[in-house]
Amino acid sequence: MSNLDKLKEVDMLPLSNDYVFKRIFGKGGNEKILKSLLEAILKISIQKIEVKNPEIPKEAIDEKLSILDIKAEINENTIIDIELQVGNTTALEKRLVVYNAKLIAGEIKVSEKYQKAKDTIVICIINDNVVKRNAYLSLAMLKYEKTEEIRYVNMGYEREEQYLTDMVKYYIIELPKFKKKKPKVADLLEKWLYVIGGDRKMMEECKKENEEIKEAVEQLTQMSADEYERELYEIRERSRLSYNTEMYEARRKGIEEGKKEIAKKMKEKGTDIAYIIEITGLTKEEIKEL
Repeated sequence: MSNLDKLKEVDMLPLSNDYVFKRIFGKGGNEKILKSLLEAILKISIQKIEVKNPEIPKEAIDEKLSILDIKAEINENTIIDIELQVGNTTALEKRLVVYNAKLIAGEIKVSEKYQKAKDTIVICIINDNVVKRNAYLSLAMLKYEKTEEIRYVNMGYEREEQYLTDMVKYYIIELPKFKKKKPKVADLLEKWLYVIGGDRKMMEECKKENEEIKEAVEQLTQMSADEYERELYEIRERSRLSYNTEMYEARRKGIEEGKKEIAKKMKEKGTDIAYIIEITGLTKEEIKEL
């Protein structure tokens, strides 16, 4: 069996893992691959791209709370933060706002004028359904509310401005929605999402039609065959699973403590034990011990 045939049989690492994603799209020398993905998401032409954080700190691999994002500057006027969320998506919207605020703060020095501020874009690819919208890609911007009748002033505007600014944008891509749709490959974004989603058959099809996708799939295959890379992936995955387990246990304990507190107050007020059991789900023995 040739080396090429062996690589075809490799158990592919998932691009939907943040470590693997950063190794392929954020690695120095892979700017063309990242450029292709960004052009597909943003629907713009990118003339120049620079990855600001191509390195992956070793301590970040097994750090549960570390974020393996990709920061890049495109066309010398826009700063982008790309993050792949594989686990905890709690308060996602608030976190995206914080990420964007950090981008803005990091670009403007105290002595600089606001006119020098660059556009900022946060792109988050998640393996979860979070946004209550019928779309697998959602774009959010700073939008004005509809004018209230009581505040209306006839200034002659046939159409009011809809957005405060287009300098701040958020793109959220939800992979489960994309997989549910199972679209025919109509554009470059759909090709990339099939690859990121791990559809091996579609990977083979899409790489025939796009040079950057071909390069990404080949690098992913090589990476998947590398024992050291697989070890780093597994360390990262164990850290993620450990964090999710800890978060689940913390929430569970919080719920249990809340139930006990409610039961205790009901018991102090002389509430029937059977009713306390019905409301809290605690056992008779647990309630007696309170």
